Amino acid sequence: MRKLIQRARKSLELGGDYLDSTLNLALGREVRRPATPAQALSQWLGALGEVPPPRGRILITALRNRTWIEWAGYCACVLRRMGFASTLVYDGPQVRRLYRSGSFLHGLSRIPDLELIDLDQRAGADDGHGSWRPAADAWAPVALAYDLHVEEADIRADLGRHAATMTEQSARTARLAAGLDSLLAERSFHRAFCFSGLIGESKVLLDVLRARNVDTVCLEGWAWRPGHMIYNRNAPALEYNVGGWMRSLGDWDATKEREVDEYLRFLDGGHKDAAWLDNFYRIQRDTLAATLPDPLRRFVAGEAPVFLLAPNVIGDSSTLNRETIFTGQRRWMSEVIRWFGARPHLKLVIRAHPAERWIGAKCAIFLGEFARAEAAGLANVHVIDSAEGTNTFSLIPFARAGLVWLSSAGVDFVVRGLPAVVAAKPKYAGLGIVAEPATREAYFAQLDSWAQRAARPTAAQVTQGKRYLHMVFKGFSFEAAGRNYRATGLRLGAMPNQAEHDRFYRIIAGDEPMPDLVGATGASSC
Repeated sequence: MRKLIQRARKSLELGGDYLDSTLNLALGREVRRPATPAQALSQWLGALGEVPPPRGRILITALRNRTWIEWAGYCACVLRRMGFASTLVYDGPQVRRLYRSGSFLHGLSRIPDLELIDLDQRAGADDGHGSWRPAADAWAPVALAYDLHVEEADIRADLGRHAATMTEQSARTARLAAGLDSLLAERSFHRAFCFSGLIGESKVLLDVLRARNVDTVCLEGWAWRPGHMIYNRNAPALEYNVGGWMRSLGDWDATKEREVDEYLRFLDGGHKDAAWLDNFYRIQRDTLAATLPDPLRRFVAGEAPVFLLAPNVIGDSSTLNRETIFTGQRRWMSEVIRWFGARPHLKLVIRAHPAERWIGAKCAIFLGEFARAEAAGLANVHVIDSAEGTNTFSLIPFARAGLVWLSSAGVDFVVRGLPAVVAAKPKYAGLGIVAEPATREAYFAQLDSWAQRAARPTAAQVTQGKRYLHMVFKGFSFEAAGRNYRATGLRLGAMPNQAEHDRFYRIIAGDEPMPDLVGATGASSC
């Protein structure tokens, strides 16, 4: 009933916004609360004002979904105010599916000096689409796994079932890549903006841009802080340049330490005692001080060493193509459960990621359910489902070590005094924060070592962990988008944090040095 009431209120608000914007458009006034992409575009065009002559042209991929197509149009308006013209490359069949009336795409043509290019038409009739089909074929299982919210191993385990879909998807990706390649063979651009660089067709399109030596910035929304965006230069956005950002943010000091402590207190269920935390999601449902449920309290009691396993959400783009010693999370969890099943003198708590329920339909596999089935009959394994309220970090005082796939939970454990081991390649690989075994044998040897003797992270590991958390959750994202990541949340010249928004666009357009590359040498991503 509560959800029905919320939806009804949302519909009423949206209807009111639509009528308000329609009236203002009819009267020639400013659009204040756009309710449709077309109304948002009207606001952008009305706010453009007199624009300077173009001093360069930037290519933007308007692909994947409504979020990135609409952002491309908004970005073109921002860039035009800055003196850059834009070329938006898109997929005609996709745009027609998403915008049946065609009004939004047609409206984009009103942006001064904008160029719209349909890569589908430009690719021509060549079924093979040149040299880009092998790259598209190679990436197809990963791309399909993301679309279906499963693991790459699931796709590869049943290639026959997915063959037709992958062939179709690969052909489309190769077609778009061929169209982009032919365009870049004829034209030069000041820079290119590409969404993600890792999801779907964007990986192969980034390969095309790099092969043609086009300076490219990959971009992503940053869901930890609604309305925030991140970038990376000539590499996928989520492969962010950890070393460069740490250098850019400078030496560790008392101010940064305080900010990380504020963040940790917030995660633990405390108040948002700093303004920068106002727009953060709180993933943990319970506070750190909440009483453990009786079955869990009884399970962790006693002298037996307790290990805490915290997986990622399957389907999260940050886990793409990062498998190392295990083919996927379920294989990893299954082997770990069997290892503990053979050692009844040890205990294992599996805490499924709370965000599994938070992201709703995007989660096709619930690892709490999987773990419970795998651990059936094992008295020394306790599973906490994602829907349960227990704060993950409330278990740290009872645990000997933390086991993670690759999530930032590994760093969270370490800065709270719990050593951790990863089973895949995390973003913080090579920083010395966690154990990173290179083989299965080394992985389970590490567990055996902790089972025999308790250990704690070193002071250097804790400090390095705090530096990483500060970089990710405070330092390297920019409030540059609307809270809903759609056109209706974007207002040209009237964003909530306009100064930070403008700085983001100066950086990605090349008008201001990228902070993560200042003083750096070599490649732009770690």
